[in-house]
Formats: sequence, structure tokens, C-alpha cells
Amino acid sequence: MDLPDYIKNRYWKDYLPPGITLEIDIPEDMSLRDLFVQGAKNFGDKICMVYYTREFTFKELDNLTRKFIKALQNIGVKKGDIVAIWLPNSPYFAITYFAALSIGAIVTAISPLFVARELSYQIKDSGAKYLVMLDRFFRHYRKVADELTLKKVILVNVEGGIPKKPEKGNIIHYNTLMDQVQEIPEIPDIQINPKEDIAVIQYTGGTTGLPKGALLTHYNILSNILQIKQISDYMKNEYIKGDLIVISVLPWYHIYGQTCELALSPLVGSKAFVLALFDVQKIIEIIQKHRPNTMLGVTTMFINLLNAPEIKDVDLSSLKYANVGAGALPVELAKKWEQKTGFAMGEGYGLSEASPVVTNSPPWAKKKPGSCGHPIANTLVGIIDKEHNFLPIGEVGELVVAGPQVMVGYHNRPEETKNVLFEAGGYTWLKTGDFAKLDEEGYIFLIDRVKDLIKYKGHSVYPREVEEILYEHPAVLECSVIGVKDPEKGENIKAFIIPTPEYKDKITEAEIIEWAKENMAAFKYPRSIEFVSKLPKSAVGKILRRVLREKDSKS
Repeated sequence: MDLPDYIKNRYWKDYLPPGITLEIDIPEDMSLRDLFVQGAKNFGDKICMVYYTREFTFKELDNLTRKFIKALQNIGVKKGDIVAIWLPNSPYFAITYFAALSIGAIVTAISPLFVARELSYQIKDSGAKYLVMLDRFFRHYRKVADELTLKKVILVNVEGGIPKKPEKGNIIHYNTLMDQVQEIPEIPDIQINPKEDIAVIQYTGGTTGLPKGALLTHYNILSNILQIKQISDYMKNEYIKGDLIVISVLPWYHIYGQTCELALSPLVGSKAFVLALFDVQKIIEIIQKHRPNTMLGVTTMFINLLNAPEIKDVDLSSLKYANVGAGALPVELAKKWEQKTGFAMGEGYGLSEASPVVTNSPPWAKKKPGSCGHPIANTLVGIIDKEHNFLPIGEVGELVVAGPQVMVGYHNRPEETKNVLFEAGGYTWLKTGDFAKLDEEGYIFLIDRVKDLIKYKGHSVYPREVEEILYEHPAVLECSVIGVKDPEKGENIKAFIIPTPEYKDKITEAEIIEWAKENMAAFKYPRSIEFVSKLPKSAVGKILRRVLREKDSKS
């Protein structure tokens, strides 16, 4: 299939903001292992991370990572093994992440909000044999421990203490492993092929089924880091005119935080104030005391920050660079942010399958309300119809992306891979599942999602997964879950339920919600329930979520 001239010529080249070019050099022999090595070499004694009261220099984290590399090797971790990380943002997450990748192992990060069933699913689906987890999560792990075939479970106490749970069977403490490595070892000389070797299995979702793992190579993620670094370098030199001082609140289990904060840091020498949770009080304290200049987040974070009563008298003018991702930037939020800080807000678009960044509209770019900007370097975008024909500029269709950051496929899901990747004009294109259009200057406007995916506070929620858990409740005969628009949360989660005869008029919305809270992660359970006598269905009996959304929006 031939490409239209607008893509071949990359017509957006004449409208790119300063600091973004069409092409950058991406080395094909560089792995993610090289990142943290380079950080220690280039920035050594500079502070890279402040974790509550503890400061870490690039060299310190490098030494701890080297020790943990040896510790992992001592318990049998080797190239190609899958290491699951179930930790909040912390130095321990960073150490585990870079240590596992340095061996050539594959990382899959698990949300700290997950409960037992969700942990079990991701461990089994990914094939992880090693789990590094927070000691406080042990009660969830214990519920499914017998059904998992993990070789070792490493318990971490993020305050630096000894985990309360004893070492027993396949359970060992992080402290014990580190104490066994007396000297700072050399980085092992393990051959990594950046273009072929998988670095991360990042779990994401789709229109149907359970979450699936996007396979991201070292080259995929490194490409995205270098694409972002181009923007960061311009930021440092021309916009901020100094080092990046970051409030790091994006969850690192998510590829947005992983790539744009954790993995980028060793290349740009940033100083990050790392928080395990989004904590408005702590963020205000950091702003007042340390005057950070950078914050990446999702819409809800910035809304909550601006609406906090305590923020009224706080000077936010140090935050020159704030960027929204993982959901559209509301025009009203952008206005309020600029009024409060004096600076425009940046916006980007991406998805897990693209490592994740596809477009960027930095604060210094020409702004068009509703647009997520232009493609980043080495990235092509287009709009297609259902038959994969590329549409003219201005027409609405599905947004597709080609670039070095695009995944190689889904883990153990060849059919789903075939559904989202296709070849055209010598490139592999990723179907994003988002309706969009391009204007005459190459700005991308997202119209709506093709998928039924719900975005709640920046988290991806998969309706069928929620429905399948709801079906386990004895009161649920049939159900369907949709996202309903919410100005604060992006979308809220609503379940329509046909109750079983024996429970009709005998169970309340509150009881179902309470039960759901106990059985799924905090960002997944339905916030509202509507009991109905029937659900709209197609001729073959498929429940039509689209009809439910339409009816709900009119009610």
C-alpha cells in the first residue's frame, strides 16, 4: 500500500515547535543497561532522587543497582527471565528495574493498587518467575501464593527496614540479598540485542478481553527516551535555562512514568522528588521549599492540585513545565493552570504500545485548543478508514502511528497483534483505536476512542474485566459497564445490572459497590450502579455499550 503525499513529505515539518525536529540519530547497539551506566558516569555526585528524607546521587544508585544485579544473579535470574515488580515509586523500584534489565531479564511492573486476583493474572499471563514486592502487599500475595509458580519472592520494606514477614520457602528479604554482596561488582558482560530483546512487558487493554502485555524491546523504549530527550534538552537550555527539578508522581508501573521519568533521568541528569502516592500536602511542601520546575501528570492530578484549599496562597510560578498525558487536556484546566503559574501547560499523546509517547505540544508551542500537538521525531502519523485506506487531511478516521517506539506485538497473542499492526509504505503501523483528524498544519485532534476503554483518573479500566468480576456476585444476572463523562476524573465507571430474581428489590447500589471495592483495584470498581430490567443487545445477543452510553448521556 502506498502512502499519501502528506505522510511521505511529513508536511507538519514547517509547523513544528522549537526543539523538535523530524529526525534524530538512534543508536541500534545501545540498550537500557547503558542508560544508568551513563548517568553515573556523566552526573556522578549530583543528586538524582530525593525520596522523602533520603537523598541519592547518581553514583549511589549506580552502586546499589550493581549490587542488586549480583544479588539477582545469585538467586538464579538470567537473561530472558521475567521479573515482576510490585512496588510503589521508590529507589527500590529504580534499582530493581535497571538491575533486571542489565542482566537481560524482562521487566513487567504491576500496579500497587492491584489485589490478589489481578496480581495472579499478570504473573501467570506474563510468565514471571521472580517477584519483587512491597512487604505490605503480602496479604494479597498470600491469597494466591499456592497457584503461582514463582521461583523467588523478594520482600522490600521501602522505609529501609526489615520486612515483618519471615523468610520462608521461596520468600527472601531484599536486605538479606544485598548483605550477601560485599563489594560493588562490575556490570556483567551479557549480550543484549536492543532491536530483538524484550525489555518490558507492559500491560494494557483493548475493546474486549483481559489486559494484554505489549512487548517493548530495549530499542523501542530507548528510541522513545531519546525522542523525549530532544524536547528535554531544549527545555533545559532555552526554556527553563537550568537543570530539571522534577516532582515525580506519575506511577512507574505505568509506561508513562517509566519512560518519561524513571528511564529518562540518567540521560538528562534531572533531580526528582519521588513520591509513592499522589499527596497534595507533600507536593505543596516540595513546591514551597525546593521550587521544582517540572511536573508530569494526568488531568486529575492537576485538577486536584488547583482545587486544594491549601493551594490558594502557594506560589506555583516555579513550575515552568507541566505536561498532561494519559487523557485529553480540558481547555478549562489549561486556562486555570496558566492563570495560576504564568506558564502554558504542555500536552502529549501516547499509548503503551508506543512506549508510550507519540505526540507532544510543549508549553512554548503554538497552541490549538483540543489538539495534542505534532508527532515527535522519527514518528509518522496518519488517519485511516476501516479498510486501512489513508484519508485526506481534515477527515475523521482512526489514528495510526509508525516509528521506532512501536511495540513488536502482544505477548502470546498473535491474533490480537495482527489486529493492530499492519504494513504500508515500508513501515509497520500501529492502529491506536482512537478517532482523530489532522489539520492543515499537522496538528492532531483526538475526537473519541474507538475502544470501550474507560479512562478513570488516567488509569485504564477495561469494562469486560469489571463485568466478569461483577458476574461473581450472586445478585448479578446480567451486567454491562461503561464510562460516563466526569469533569474531574475524565470518566467515571458505571455498571448497569439486571438482578437475579431472588435478589430483586433486596440488594442496594451501596452493597454492590462495597463488594466491588473488596474484589478489584481502587480505580476499577463501579462508582454508580443502575438496576435495570433489560440491556440493549444486537441480533446475536451482544450487549451494546454504545447504546447505554447514548441513553446515559441524555438522562
